[in-house]
Amino acid sequence: MKLQRIETERLLLRELTIDDAEHIYKTWTSDPRVTKFMSYVTHESVDVTKGWLAEVEKHNEDEDSQVLDWGFELKSTGVLIGSGGAVYKPELERWSIGYNIAVDYWNKGYTTEAARAIVEYLGSMGVKHICASHAVENPASGRVMEKIGMKFWKNGDCGSCDCKMFEAKYYILDID
Repeated sequence: MKLQRIETERLLLRELTIDDAEHIYKTWTSDPRVTKFMSYVTHESVDVTKGWLAEVEKHNEDEDSQVLDWGFELKSTGVLIGSGGAVYKPELERWSIGYNIAVDYWNKGYTTEAARAIVEYLGSMGVKHICASHAVENPASGRVMEKIGMKFWKNGDCGSCDCKMFEAKYYILDID
């Protein structure tokens, strides 16, 4: 699936590039408050962020990619405040969405606005089944899922690249 720009009321969901690395590193990938419950570990250097962005660029250039990653940019200022996307999970026959946002922009509705836009985009591309999960200790992420119409599915576990495991809640959304 090809990544396309998405415009919402306050955000532009756009491609991420290597040129964004310094800002992203300083703003959220190096912040343990943001990365605490993410599947990736806190970035120790801007080079780690550059490596991640190189992978993102590769996926975004592939017409058949089953990984989509957008940067969340404030339309009013052009500042990149977070990122998120979707990945196809064949074992679930669903697209799984995820997101993260810089601490200075928490509790302002941006994450919900971006997540809703991602779900709407997937639906416009014919996707019918979506899922997401959040660490139980991060209920704010679950509230985002509920606000965009997802329903609790099951309890389980999720983990990060450094093998940390979290008790998790899983949500699903089926689009008619």
